[in-house]
Amino acid sequence: MTRLDLIEMECTSCKNTIFGDKNAEYWYCGICGKRIDLKVSMELQEKENRLKAKESELNIKEKALKKKEAELKEKEEIIKALENGEELMKPKAPATPTFKANQTADGVVPTLVRPDTVLNNPEMKFTNLAGDANKKPEYAVPFKPVTPAKPVAPAPVTPVTPVKPEIKPEIPEPDKEPVIPKKPKPQTPASDGKPKEFEMTEHTLIKYNTLNPNIVKVSLPANIWRIGSGAFKGNTNITSVVCSDNVREICDSAFMDCSSLTEVTLSNDIKKINFKTFNGCEKLKTITIPESVREIMCDSMVCGLEEIVFRSAKTTWEQASDAAEASFAIDKNGKGKGVNRFIFRGTEYKAVDVFRHGSLSNYFKANGLCQYCGSKFSFVNGKCPNCKTKKDY
Repeated sequence: MTRLDLIEMECTSCKNTIFGDKNAEYWYCGICGKRIDLKVSMELQEKENRLKAKESELNIKEKALKKKEAELKEKEEIIKALENGEELMKPKAPATPTFKANQTADGVVPTLVRPDTVLNNPEMKFTNLAGDANKKPEYAVPFKPVTPAKPVAPAPVTPVTPVKPEIKPEIPEPDKEPVIPKKPKPQTPASDGKPKEFEMTEHTLIKYNTLNPNIVKVSLPANIWRIGSGAFKGNTNITSVVCSDNVREICDSAFMDCSSLTEVTLSNDIKKINFKTFNGCEKLKTITIPESVREIMCDSMVCGLEEIVFRSAKTTWEQASDAAEASFAIDKNGKGKGVNRFIFRGTEYKAVDVFRHGSLSNYFKANGLCQYCGSKFSFVNGKCPNCKTKKDY
């Protein structure tokens, strides 16, 4: 016996933790019997991990943006303060030092308050820069001491006398009972009170409502991409449903107990027929399964079906087991209860002979036929004369 490589997962139906074979394509929940597609669940886990990584990156970027916003706010406050004439607290600049010349025999050279203005003035030139240190330097332009300007006395400010507010005497009011404010009534959203025919959330049909009992044929609009669980459940009025080409998924029990339903047209993007999709549709005698459908799940079409038209030989179905019922009932005794024929490429096959193989492809292999179209291989080159494929089993 081979040891199973088990992985921990969550059941999509009952939300209980179960363990399944990592190498299997699907697994059944031991609690509710729900079938779980392991590949899909693993892909969802990988997507969740990628989303978490992106979320951490976004958190780092958000912190950086908040830091920049704080800096911009500080700059805005400084600009507003300058516009309002407010003085900002700035560090005091160091006082410029004064320099004195060396004392000579002739006397002392006047103090230079700002020597940089003298040295950097192009008109001021020294004729003896590298001579005797005790000799007084000669200037090409005579030095004129700058006399400081006399300070102007400030104008006298007349004090402003504050205006006292008028105080009105309080007039005593007669005794009154306190008024208790009434609570406002909750406002209900405005609506015309009429139900919608298609109740939707984004592109998912939640519920179909029969507004006109004379309308028995329903064509789904193009903005519906998904038919939710029980969207048509228990509707005894409709007889025909046409899915648009944009419908990609039909959830569990979507058309359950539609007792008047006789015709269903499925889109070419549906991958599987889910649990109890058409159960209880007793007047539904025939249905065409598109080529895109890979699997008909267990207990999904237990209704009044007598004929199934397959567009692909690779579509699989489930047989009865201890955990679940078969995908559809088979007329084994010829009493007219259950499916009695399959039709593929215009050829009719007995459902009793094909059902136990799980798919038309497996039935063709068992009889030495082409698994794609059911034709006999050529004895000359071993290829199918219809689809030109070589026998590969």
